Amino acid sequence: MLTILSLLIVLSILVFVHELGHFVVAKRSGIRVEEFGWGYPPRLLKVWEHDGTIYSINAIPFGGFVRMPGEDDPAVADGFASRPKLTRLAVLFAGPFMNFVLAAVLFALSFMIGMPSPVGEQVIIVSVSAGSPAAEAGLQEGDIVLKMNGEAVAGLSDFIARTEASKGTEVTLTIERNKEVLTVALTPRVNPPQGQGAMGVAINGKPLAWEVKHLPPGQAILNGVQQTVEVVLLTVSAPVLLLRGSISPEAARPVGPVGIARMTGDAAAQAVHEGWWFPVIQLTAFISAALGITNLLPIPALDGGRILFILVEAIRRKRIDPKKEGLIHLIGMALILALMFLVTVQDIISPLPSIEWPSPF
Repeated sequence: MLTILSLLIVLSILVFVHELGHFVVAKRSGIRVEEFGWGYPPRLLKVWEHDGTIYSINAIPFGGFVRMPGEDDPAVADGFASRPKLTRLAVLFAGPFMNFVLAAVLFALSFMIGMPSPVGEQVIIVSVSAGSPAAEAGLQEGDIVLKMNGEAVAGLSDFIARTEASKGTEVTLTIERNKEVLTVALTPRVNPPQGQGAMGVAINGKPLAWEVKHLPPGQAILNGVQQTVEVVLLTVSAPVLLLRGSISPEAARPVGPVGIARMTGDAAAQAVHEGWWFPVIQLTAFISAALGITNLLPIPALDGGRILFILVEAIRRKRIDPKKEGLIHLIGMALILALMFLVTVQDIISPLPSIEWPSPF
């Protein structure tokens, strides 16, 4: 129930804000809006009616919608399709833009209410090169480096700096392996083989603990905008990074409703258990930014697909036959639904691993 409820709340907020963007710009542009509803029909309640627009609450508690006359028919005088190209572009872009704004606001809010900040850092050996000084000394994957020459290792940068300074000189490492403390001696190489370090180990850092860090509003807003831009760039560049081999296919795999439900459920469970809402707000912001850029993709039925038709119209200086455009959008919607079905099946058969948010508690 928690997973279902959290999914409905998160996606409803994202879709409602998206539709709110379309609604506000449409009304400001003089386009007649017949209805702006929360949720999807059938209608439960007409809250009020103003300036020819019905504001309603609907039975399916998911997102919202904007109903404008003449969306594909330029013959409707006060409808969407009859408006100038720039006006239509502004209305279409407003939805994804509001998702970007919401993402930046939520990221900023999460930074203000408290984000996890690492305290201290363990140095963990993740691999050992064959024939290296580390291999000869008996170091193994998973060993935790506690000390070097009797002095505590403060973190990755400290370990690297002291290793570089000790090339050609024997050093003593105190390590922890399976809760047992051991001591080994080795001599970092002055001229290691290409692709290997002086000791012949690959290392990673793991925080010793986490604490809650609060950012002031100004810095939080700047960080929120920066985080939103990074999510957008990551989403756009994911196919290129996948082709280059920079990220794994698993990391670039699309996530459907089931995958999103699991992620929101995990975040909500942690929030309820710890009373700390950073994971939920961060995840909602991330999905909002990803939803915004996804909607701008030039795919029929999406806002980006409709924007593409307007750009083609501007280049040709001639409107594309509304019936043909409507048919293409219909086909696009069918393909999107088919893709969503396949992604959902994949999420069920091969679910993504649960997200473990760092906890300061």
